Amino acid sequence: ALTEYPLIRVSMTGYGAGFREFKEFPNVTRIIVGEILDRGTKMEEIFLIETNLDDVTGETLGYLMGKLFDEGARDVCFIPVYSKKNRPAHIVRVMVDEEKMERLVEVLVKETGSLGVRIEKSHRYVLDRENVEVKLSSELGQEIVRVKVAKDGEGKIINFKPEYEDVKRVAEKTGKPLKDVFEIVKHIFREQYG
Repeated sequence: ALTEYPLIRVSMTGYGAGFREFKEFPNVTRIIVGEILDRGTKMEEIFLIETNLDDVTGETLGYLMGKLFDEGARDVCFIPVYSKKNRPAHIVRVMVDEEKMERLVEVLVKETGSLGVRIEKSHRYVLDRENVEVKLSSELGQEIVRVKVAKDGEGKIINFKPEYEDVKRVAEKTGKPLKDVFEIVKHIFREQYG
């Protein structure tokens, strides 16, 4: 299984065979020796739930996405495809933790009428991340905006992004364009965190 192998720089690999013979599997082993790499990533186990839909409206898809997120989906995407008989369709792909998988399968089937879904166990590497708060100037009502910060293994910031909902709230309160508020938050973040 993938979870048994950390991210490593391999220095040696060895193979060996035993003397006893088994009918079900070969009597061999492999050893990998290497240095564990810490790049600020960790491996997570996730599940992908997927189904094809060729008979739903855009409104249904929009509602479905919101419902799936409300029930704990990590991510939801719709992939446009052509299905049987050249009909336009969508693949619905949902990323979820194991403990919420059954509930999200129920939502997917109930809301779409799908006759079946595919489930795939998967793994992903994710960066270490944290949320920091940025206080805006009095011109913007001294609001607080959360910023998601990704760091490498040495703690160096490699990416950051203001939280959309916080930026939207400030834009609506001040009447400033959303894109301008995003730029102001990024500027203040750079001043405070380099």
